[in-house]
Amino acid sequence: MPDPTINRRTLLTLGTTTAAGLLGLATPARAAAPTWENIVQKTSFDDQASFTDSWQHGYPWGQYHNGAAKMLPSKATLSGGVLTLTATRLTTSTENSPSTPNAPIWYHSGAVHATTPILINDQFPEYDIEGEFRTQTGQGIWPAFWTTGIYPDWPPESDILEYVGDSTNLFNTWTKAAGENDPAERTPLPVTNPGAWHRYRLWMEKDGDDVLLDYYFDGQWQATHRGVGWAGIPQYLIINLQMGSWASGVEPGDPEWPQQPGPTGDTTFQARNVWFGRTRNW
Repeated sequence: MPDPTINRRTLLTLGTTTAAGLLGLATPARAAAPTWENIVQKTSFDDQASFTDSWQHGYPWGQYHNGAAKMLPSKATLSGGVLTLTATRLTTSTENSPSTPNAPIWYHSGAVHATTPILINDQFPEYDIEGEFRTQTGQGIWPAFWTTGIYPDWPPESDILEYVGDSTNLFNTWTKAAGENDPAERTPLPVTNPGAWHRYRLWMEKDGDDVLLDYYFDGQWQATHRGVGWAGIPQYLIINLQMGSWASGVEPGDPEWPQQPGPTGDTTFQARNVWFGRTRNW
């Protein structure tokens, strides 16, 4: 039986002979091993040209989502290899988000998404996604590092980093089989200091029509989830600082819903060394 402590990503980089030895297998005379290719490099936040090669501003579908923030390019800045998303409270709200639950817009903030989609299939059966992040947390603050299909091909969704109004990170996996109201699987992880740099990672591997997902925090494995029926559905990698809505701890109809409780000053979410790559079979 293969050693369960062996990391699949490690095996991929070792070469055929070494990997076979670790697994206790006979070394093959020839191996049609998949190749590895990086899609987004760790240097993509080094300057504007590098950013433009790999990323676009906003969500893949526009400036709004399920919170109280409108995403503007000016709220995403680069300096010293670090992407900083800044959410600023407005003096008044003059519009609602067009996305459910149609929260009043009380913040201008930032979001970016990788230009190249993630597509797990027989040609590209494995993906590795990783980044280092630090963020403020608390009522009304909703940062995320995640992959998602776009409606009507949603779910799938994988939340690699998500803090919803507190300092517990949520590793979430959403599937159509579970419906759209709750994740199929959720692994909460209390984090002592989200404001320090931490490393968040997701390893994705095709398994028939499904996708296996291994979640890591600071190099330590946390959970394995199953993305049921995910294979062949394009997803996008997103970094965003959403605000309000469920992170404010209020629901539509609540007396505080119109005000979207949250920070009155600026809130920041920072990223560095973000990258992803994949195996290619042909």
